Amino acid sequence: MTTITAVSPSVVTPGLYLSVDLTAGTASPNVGVLRVLVLAPKSASGDLTANTEIRAVNSADEAGTAFGIGTPGHLACVQILDKYPAAQIEAAAPTAGTGTATLSVTAANTPTADNVINCDIMGREFEVAWLSGESPTQIQVKLTAAIVARTSDLACTSVAGGAGVCIINSKVAGGVGKDILVKMKLRGAGTGETLTGAVTHTALTVATTEPDFTTILAAAAGKEYHFIVPCVSNTDAANTATSNNIDKVYDHINLYDSGLDAKLQTFLCGFTGSLASAIASTPHANSCNDAKFGEFLLCITGRSLPAEFAGRECGGWLAALSLDPAANRIGEQLDGVYGSYNVLADRPTLAESESALSTGVALVTYNSGDAEVLARPVTTHSSTNRLRDCQNVHATYIVARDLRDNLPLEFPNAKIQPDGEPGAEPPPPGVIEEKDIKAFCISRLRAWERQGVITKASLDAAIADGSLLVQVNGTDPTQVDIVLPFKIVQPLAKMGLVVQRQPS
Repeated sequence: MTTITAVSPSVVTPGLYLSVDLTAGTASPNVGVLRVLVLAPKSASGDLTANTEIRAVNSADEAGTAFGIGTPGHLACVQILDKYPAAQIEAAAPTAGTGTATLSVTAANTPTADNVINCDIMGREFEVAWLSGESPTQIQVKLTAAIVARTSDLACTSVAGGAGVCIINSKVAGGVGKDILVKMKLRGAGTGETLTGAVTHTALTVATTEPDFTTILAAAAGKEYHFIVPCVSNTDAANTATSNNIDKVYDHINLYDSGLDAKLQTFLCGFTGSLASAIASTPHANSCNDAKFGEFLLCITGRSLPAEFAGRECGGWLAALSLDPAANRIGEQLDGVYGSYNVLADRPTLAESESALSTGVALVTYNSGDAEVLARPVTTHSSTNRLRDCQNVHATYIVARDLRDNLPLEFPNAKIQPDGEPGAEPPPPGVIEEKDIKAFCISRLRAWERQGVITKASLDAAIADGSLLVQVNGTDPTQVDIVLPFKIVQPLAKMGLVVQRQPS
């Protein structure tokens, strides 16, 4: 810990040096630091020590160095920092799975007129010219070079195969590579040339295994993060077995969420599979179906990686919570990520939206301009209205951390006794009563009420009926039991408008 000094140790002139800080002590209620842990397997070029190292990354470049450029972990960090450049991110990597997902695109014949290949990889669209007289091998070289040139933005790379064959490989071993969608189609072909392998959006594929987050989560046990972002594959997230990594993240959070040095943490997971798979997936199976501290964001057939959607959602929350701990993000446009290649088919219907949101799946939909929009950020515990919107979790945790951090600062080394009788002499110096702690707690909660985080009615009622409780424990006189019930101000989600024309 850095010691605050009134004079530099390098000063040699004797004398008393004075510094007065009139603002020392408890801070005004504020959001505090919301740290993020990004968990992702690294590529061969990433220099994190797998299963052991947890490293702070302060920029996209540092994330690229840690995970490897263009990997899911790097791209998730890019999304976070793009929305909230001040994000405090730590990076950690499990040992990657096995198997490199791959896809071969084959060019054949030589065009007699200029042509263009329209490319779409992970939603990144670009063109490669196939000029008259260029052989399949020549266009294969151009395609390969075009993909490699975009390495910082793509989770795949490309190498030459046989004559005219462009092989696209995932950068990270394991199932995350199978979430990469590729489309390469000739525009206006008609002179005999062909390009096959990805005429429609096609996923990289090969037999792969998933990583295991157990060891790296154990390494993070002593730290608290507001958001844990597991960059897992659709296959992993949809796996309902107890060995999957989302379940392990859930168990990790659940293990440390109470008691001494409790960690108040949430997880964010992206998913780009089908609605049916999302509803049946990890957060809704096994112990996770009661998970009150997770968000599972679905973009049906999204072209960006699941990790990118999770990163964008994390960055969106950080930006919003820095201004308002009870922020309403319903309808926020999700810039920076790429949704379905077929918005007409994959735009969620009202019935699909109801099914998703009522079963704990946060949903990406589209506005009238086909831009990606966050329908409603709900928790994975959304079967009832008791805990539907994620802002209830975030705001409650922020208020709880504020009290946790500032109560010891307000009453350092104090001695405690129960409240005296009305009219009794005040306690001696250094001795506080239950009412002193209660008054401090109420003052902090009132501050959050004035910021639009806690409802006034719930706080007034808790004070009036005595459910807001501060008392010395009847068994252990050194222990003070504090119960602070309150409600979070809810987001405006919908309006019901009835227009009635009255008869003349």
